Amino acid sequence: MKRLTLRGAVRAVAVLAALLVVGCAGFIAWPLPGTLLSREALSSLVLTDRTGHALREVLSREDGRSVGLPEGRIPPKVRQAFIAAEDQRFTWHPGVDVVAVARAVRDNVSAGRIVSGASTIPQQLARRLVPRERSWWGKAGEALWALRLTAHLSKEQVLLEYLDRVPLGNSTFGVEAAARRYFGRPAERLSAGQAALLAGMARSPARRDPYRRPEMAKAGMRDVLSRMVEEGFLTKEEARLAEETPLDLVPPERVFEVPHLTTALLQRLPELGLDRASRIETTIDPALQTAVEKAITEELRGLAHRRVGEAAAIVIDNASGEVLAYVGSSDFLDEEKGGQNDGVRSLRQPGSALKPFAYGLALSKGFTPSSVLADVEVHLATPGGAYVPKNYDRRAHGPVRLRAALASSYNIPAVRVADALGPEQVLRVLREAGFQSLKESASHYGVGIVLGNGDVTLRELARAYRGLARGGVVGPLREVRAAFGPDGRPLRIPQELEEHRFLAARPVELLTDVLADEAARAPAFGLDNALRLPFRVAAKTGTSRAHVDNWAAGFTRERTVAVWVGNFDGTPMRGVSGITGAGPVFARVMALAMRGLRAAPLVDRSHFDAAEICPLSGERAGPNCPGAMKEVYLPGTAPRHTCTMHRGDGSLDVGPAYLAWAQAEGLASTSVSAEGGPGMQPGFILPANGDEFLVEPELPESAQAVPVRVMAPQGAKLLELRTDDGRRIELRPPFVTRLPAVAGERRLELWAPGGSEPLAVTRFRVR
Repeated sequence: MKRLTLRGAVRAVAVLAALLVVGCAGFIAWPLPGTLLSREALSSLVLTDRTGHALREVLSREDGRSVGLPEGRIPPKVRQAFIAAEDQRFTWHPGVDVVAVARAVRDNVSAGRIVSGASTIPQQLARRLVPRERSWWGKAGEALWALRLTAHLSKEQVLLEYLDRVPLGNSTFGVEAAARRYFGRPAERLSAGQAALLAGMARSPARRDPYRRPEMAKAGMRDVLSRMVEEGFLTKEEARLAEETPLDLVPPERVFEVPHLTTALLQRLPELGLDRASRIETTIDPALQTAVEKAITEELRGLAHRRVGEAAAIVIDNASGEVLAYVGSSDFLDEEKGGQNDGVRSLRQPGSALKPFAYGLALSKGFTPSSVLADVEVHLATPGGAYVPKNYDRRAHGPVRLRAALASSYNIPAVRVADALGPEQVLRVLREAGFQSLKESASHYGVGIVLGNGDVTLRELARAYRGLARGGVVGPLREVRAAFGPDGRPLRIPQELEEHRFLAARPVELLTDVLADEAARAPAFGLDNALRLPFRVAAKTGTSRAHVDNWAAGFTRERTVAVWVGNFDGTPMRGVSGITGAGPVFARVMALAMRGLRAAPLVDRSHFDAAEICPLSGERAGPNCPGAMKEVYLPGTAPRHTCTMHRGDGSLDVGPAYLAWAQAEGLASTSVSAEGGPGMQPGFILPANGDEFLVEPELPESAQAVPVRVMAPQGAKLLELRTDDGRRIELRPPFVTRLPAVAGERRLELWAPGGSEPLAVTRFRVR
């Protein structure tokens, strides 16, 4: 056996060294594994409001918070802080800093223990991507991986991957996640001091935890600021200011805001194609959201004695379709009231809130605002038998113009409109308006569809009313402004439906004029009702059977608001209608939604023809009509005929269709006059002497009134009512008004101007 000579030994070592170098070079040159930079296991999901404030976090599969820097952009302050703190020669070394290694060896040998390290940013990234045991061999492998990463990635990519993965305490990975966790803002908005604090945590996140060890965290920040000065990133003055500027740490609380919307979005991530998203920016306006939540809580407190337990509301920007506020219940965590139910997406019966869509269709089919609808008892044949609709106030109102019928929400005229159009056509326009929950056949709903006998969601109602605000064009609602994947790249957001027209523009504008008409609404709800706001609003309320649900929806040119009030368990409310339950909540939310905005005109009346009409017949006012009013019409649809109800002798011919109603109201179909003829005595038609009026407990007192109709002396143009509480009220043709329904024995006098004694006296009772 030959002895190994020195020369042979050297040669063998050289060969081994060469093989090692070749092997290392081959390892470094070999392409990176395709899954090496995958972020799926690490990436968590954060949902934010439109300003970037975190609303909710969903931890990653590694139970950590991690969000990539948006679109791979590294904020300058973050770049400077981490390079100064971790790797001053980052821009020129190949992955391993030989100078730093030599320095570390010298320092450690001198101290007899490890007092400094030499890990570069690529080495720290390698440690995150390919974890190894903490040994010399592990360090060598880490160095090789650092060289390999630097060989295949640009320095910008290396720094980005590092900044998106660096552990920064409290199960938080990456600068973006840490910025939101500790400061409640995206990394691009960090101050120099905040960026320095995070960079100081990189080596010892637990020891420099700003929550548990704030002084240690600030010491690390000061050290990094000093290094930033040394590197020329900051001046001494800038560093001093950064050190003195408050850090504004957010409390270490669980992020859980706008819970109903975020829950709905999380449930729909696969459907939206966002199941791989790491950051979703919602459309929520944080200031408006907070204000609406507070308003709902306060309004419910005032309705508690009426057995009203819950409410929901949604606010939409009409121009973009963005959902600015979304409140599914007053308290998500209140299990007793079922707070986790989402009132925005729950299926409920909307009552009269669907009427505008039938009336909008009617206006596009030849009806006009002065079309007279018979508000008298009607029996309609349906597959389920005879259907006899009733008005909310349990009264019939005789001949009613379409404008008054819709504004006052009378049920019988609405059913007549639905019957004339056909339930199939009404259901068709509702579906085209976006009510996708109405899945049954037209025969299933019948004409009752116009009274809301089908289940819809508040979100659908808001979307459809926004369609009215946009002139009959329905489009998708947007709850997500932007979404980003783990790599920070934006993701495509699908639309829920294609924008399309469901009603012609001009009929919808005319409908809007009716919905915003406070005077037309007054007979049923009074002038001072919940829908009266400092700016013009087109609005409608609704109440389902047995007072289980209240709704109010409406719009300005800028905003749409929809509100639901009720109880999630279906318990009926006590004496609450849409105008008294959902109405006040709607008014308050709409006022909040319009705060800081100038309301644009809802309607341009120059688009319409105008005519002077008789308020009773809806035809053009004739010489015998005691009064006239102005009405607007689609071009070419104004009435051509003159009123025939008012006769030359002062009598009123309402026709046979209203005979039973006229008799029930104490009228005769051919002898009732507002202005008496020769030989006819002035007096009270309503209230007649001895009449008794019952206050309807289901309606607010302010919305109830005693109707007053008088027969005036021939030629009279002005009369005066005197009440038993001392009030004097002027009466002009057609000598009709309403008085508050105040309980008790009441007396009413009719006087001529300057008269010495009353023309007539009537006594009646309200109870």
